[in-house]
Amino acid sequence: MTTSAATRHAELRNTLPPFALRPVAAITGLVSVVLVARADRYDYFGDELYFLSAGARLAFGYVDQGPLLPLLARCVDWIAPGSLVALRIPSIVAAVLAIVTAAASAREFGGGRIAQVLAALAYACCPFAITQSATLSTFALDATLVAVLIWLIVRWIRIRDDRLLIAATVVVALDLQVKLLAPVLGAGIAIGVMIFGPRDLLRRPALWFGAAFSLATVLPGLGWQARHGWPQLAMGATIRAEQQAATGGIAGLPMQLAMLTGIGGFLAVVGIWALVRHSALRPYRFIVVAVVVQSGFVLVTGTRAYYVAGLLPVLFAAGAVWAQAREFSRWEKATGITMAALAATIAVAVVFLLPVSSGALDRPTNTQSELSTRMRVFGSSGWSELTASVDAAYRTIDLGARAHTVIVTQTYWAASVLDRLGSPDLPPIYSPNRGFAYFGKPSETDTTVLYVAADAAEPLLRQTFWDVRPLKRLDDRLGFPGINRNIVIWRCDRSIRPWAETWPHLITNVLDPGI
Repeated sequence: MTTSAATRHAELRNTLPPFALRPVAAITGLVSVVLVARADRYDYFGDELYFLSAGARLAFGYVDQGPLLPLLARCVDWIAPGSLVALRIPSIVAAVLAIVTAAASAREFGGGRIAQVLAALAYACCPFAITQSATLSTFALDATLVAVLIWLIVRWIRIRDDRLLIAATVVVALDLQVKLLAPVLGAGIAIGVMIFGPRDLLRRPALWFGAAFSLATVLPGLGWQARHGWPQLAMGATIRAEQQAATGGIAGLPMQLAMLTGIGGFLAVVGIWALVRHSALRPYRFIVVAVVVQSGFVLVTGTRAYYVAGLLPVLFAAGAVWAQAREFSRWEKATGITMAALAATIAVAVVFLLPVSSGALDRPTNTQSELSTRMRVFGSSGWSELTASVDAAYRTIDLGARAHTVIVTQTYWAASVLDRLGSPDLPPIYSPNRGFAYFGKPSETDTTVLYVAADAAEPLLRQTFWDVRPLKRLDDRLGFPGINRNIVIWRCDRSIRPWAETWPHLITNVLDPGI
C-alpha cells in the first residue's frame, strides 16, 4: 500500500462518528433480559426436538439443514439437559447480535448516535426478532450471519482492508453449515457489485481464497447429499406446498413480509430508496441488487419469506441514516415518533402476551393456515399425551414379543417427541419422514411395529403388514393435529416385504399432521 493510500485509509477510519455504545448497550441489555426471561414460555417446537434427535446422530449432512444446528443442540443438551432456556440461548444471542449489527451498519454509513439508535430499535422491535429468538432454528442463525456478512462487505468498501474479507469467509463457512442459501446471497452481491461497483472487490485474491475455502467446508455436506440422492433439492417442492397451504404461497408473500418487519417495514423501504438516491449511500447500491435477487429467489421458488430477513439490519441502517440527514417538519417528526412508539408497544405486547394458554382454544384446528397461526399464538402442545399413550400401548405387548418390537411414526415430529421425551424403556424409534428417515430403518428381525399415524394411514399400513389393528386413539377435539388429535397407535405385525424394500417406499418429505 502506498503512503498516500495508507493516509487515505487512516482518514477513512477516523471519519466515522463514534459508536453509540451506551444507548445500544442499553437496548441490547434490556432485550437480552426480556428474551431470556420468556425463553421457556413456549413448549418445545417440533423442530427443536428434531435437532436434539439429530444431535444424537451427528452427520455431515441432513435433509433440510447443515450439521451446525444438531451440533449446537447436542452441546447445549450436554451442558444443561432438558433446559428450554439453554436450548434457545443461541437464537437469543443471534437476535441481540443482529441489533448490534444494525447499529454498526448505520455507523458504517456515516450515521451518528441518532441513526445508530434508530436502526437498533427498528430491529429490536420488529416481529422477526421476536420470532427469531423464540426457538432454536436455522433461520435464527442464518439471518444474523447474513447481516454480519453484509456489514463486513460494507466496511471493506469503506476502508479496503482485506482482513475483512477473511472474516467474511469465516461467516460464510458458518452459514453454509446452517443452510445452503449463501450462494443465492453471494450471487446477488456479485451482480450488484458488477453493476454498481466497486468492481475492485471481485479482483481481490482474498475474496477468491474465501470462496474456495467456503466451498471446501461444504464439500462433506454435499457429499452426504449426493450419497442420499440430493434430498434437499426435493425439499423445495415440499416447502412450496407448505407455504401455499399455510400462508397462501406467492400471493401471501406481501403479508408475510409485512409480518416480518412490522411498522419497521417503512424504514426498510426507505432504506432501499436511500441506497439508490442518497449520495452518501451510493457506494453501497449493490445491497439493493442483493435484496432484489434474494426476494426474487423467494418469489420464484415459493419458499419462506424469512429468507430475506438477514437484509433487514442493513436496510434499517440505511433508512435511519437517511432520516437523520433529512430535515423533517413538526408533523413528520410527530408521525415518526408515533410510529416508533406503536412499534415498541406492539413488540412489548407480543413478548409479554404470547403464548396464550392452550386453555383459551375454543375450536378445532382444521387447516394448515390455522395450524400455523396456532403455533405462533399458543405454541405446540400434546407431547406428554403422545408419549404416555405410546408407553401404555407398548405395555400391552407381551414380554416375549417386545424384543422384536420397534416404534415407527408417520411424522418426524412424533418420532422426535418419543425419542427425546418418551420413556427410556421404549424400543428403538424410527420414522420414514423427512430427516428422520435417514437415521436408520427397522431390521429384518423386527416383526412387531407400533405405528403412530393418522386414521388415513390405514390403507398404507394394510399394504405393508400382514396384520394391522388399532391399540389406542388420541383424538382430543382441541388437540394439536398430528400429536394428540386424529392419531392412532396401530399394532402392525409381520412386514409383507423385507424392510430393505419397504422403507424406500415409505419415505416422504411431507409433514402430514392429519388435517
